[in-house]
Amino acid sequence: MGGKPLYKRLKYGNILLAVVVVLFAVLMLKTILGAGSGDDPSSVIPGESRADNSSSEDLDSIVSGGVLGKITYTYVKIDASAVSSGSLVNVSSSQTYKGGVPGDCVSCYDYMYDYERNKLFSIKSSEVTAKASALEAVNRLMSDYASLNGQAAMVLSSGYSGSDATDEAATGSSVEFKFMNSDGSVSAFNPIGSYKYLADNAYRYGLILRYPEDKSSVTGVSGRAGVFRYVGQPHAQIMYKNDLCLEEYLDLIKGYSYDSAIAYTTEGGKNYAVYYAASTGEATNVKIPTDESGEQYKYEISGDNSGGFIITVELPD
Repeated sequence: MGGKPLYKRLKYGNILLAVVVVLFAVLMLKTILGAGSGDDPSSVIPGESRADNSSSEDLDSIVSGGVLGKITYTYVKIDASAVSSGSLVNVSSSQTYKGGVPGDCVSCYDYMYDYERNKLFSIKSSEVTAKASALEAVNRLMSDYASLNGQAAMVLSSGYSGSDATDEAATGSSVEFKFMNSDGSVSAFNPIGSYKYLADNAYRYGLILRYPEDKSSVTGVSGRAGVFRYVGQPHAQIMYKNDLCLEEYLDLIKGYSYDSAIAYTTEGGKNYAVYYAASTGEATNVKIPTDESGEQYKYEISGDNSGGFIITVELPD
């Protein structure tokens, strides 16, 4: 038989096989390394580290970006004192309330009944007051609770109080509920049983539980789970959906300016833009978006009680 000797043919065959094996190994290595560089955290090669790529888009239904970037705007001038007033002011042992006596506090008496004058809950006294916006929201929440479960065995024990500038009650935007026991005594509210409904649905009415027990390390307050605070929409919904207390939410908002506003659509279908503007001194110029005719969109501005303003704009559908 002609051609190369058998040992040479075997030698060359082995070399070719080795080359194929090496090429295959290289190809597999590239494939593994390529998979490790993808966006799926589970594909990270063991032992390697990766920068944290988390962002606000991980939060429920929050979209950030140029939602207002192509919309015309005008400026409104905000006085420095407004930092301490509004529905989102944070009051704590480290941030005293400086907003003065709320001018729109009313008696809680008429809000303890539904529209048919059915009693929804008890009150400690008709002299307990709070802002009408907070009481209206509480009334609607408790009316819906009563339609499902009957009158709540709860007493509205306190509302506005100017006796302590480090207490939430100084804002006038909150009320505190306690359980009414069968012997007439009261005990701390706890959202258990049918009362879990209140904790799970308060956000629908613009309310939050101001001091949830699992956030006591952040709020610095424990044992006051019955404090309901009115903050309005979309703030209450964003906080509830993302398990944020007021302190955490205000920290979040500080990362969003007019040019990178939060865009949020509530369960009710309303569209909002939310952004932050730091106070610049005695007066701060804040951007407010306008429509094609130059009219400003409906907006609200609240101070945070620490150095800036939260602007909430209702956007067209």
